Amino acid sequence: MVYYPSSQIKSNLYTNGFEFILSTTQEFYIGYYYKLSNGNRYTGHNPNDTPSILLLKTTKNLSQDEGLGLNLNLISSSPTTSYPIITNIRSLPQPNITLPTSKDYELGKFVRYFAKKNNELRYLEIDKQTHKSLTSSDIKIAWDLYSSITVIWSLTGEQDKVFLTNKNIVSLAEQRNKWYGFTQWFRDNFLKYYLASK
Repeated sequence: MVYYPSSQIKSNLYTNGFEFILSTTQEFYIGYYYKLSNGNRYTGHNPNDTPSILLLKTTKNLSQDEGLGLNLNLISSSPTTSYPIITNIRSLPQPNITLPTSKDYELGKFVRYFAKKNNELRYLEIDKQTHKSLTSSDIKIAWDLYSSITVIWSLTGEQDKVFLTNKNIVSLAEQRNKWYGFTQWFRDNFLKYYLASK
């Protein structure tokens, strides 16, 4: 970033949200920002507070209720940089549980799909289509804000073995993907959908 003397920087400004969006993700920004003499605004208390991400101003201040379901031409370009106007805000993945079928019980296992918000320890179970949209970078969903994985879930067999198998699979997924707290998210319900052998 170009050096600006302190006289050309307004530091420690704060926004409560729906006033600016991040130029990188088009998400509404809540937090500290600073303003340069050319009108550009960046995240952080001042230029030394990295990463400094350019903020784009919305054309009006929105209440929280208005901001949640946006599908409006609300984003204006920065004073010195030209950005395309956003006409559609992408959807966020929603919880959607996939249930095992009779065929899955015959096989003794089935696939479960999970997503995590990249900047938070927030997990949710999703369906196959949402998983596919996230992993294929579908422009209709916020694929850059969420990660998605699959877990092979055991359904039948000896109860203790099924419990340990599912717990170990989840624990391994947590380690491989650095999804800290993913195992605890299940609350020891590693026998979900379990069917005892007749």
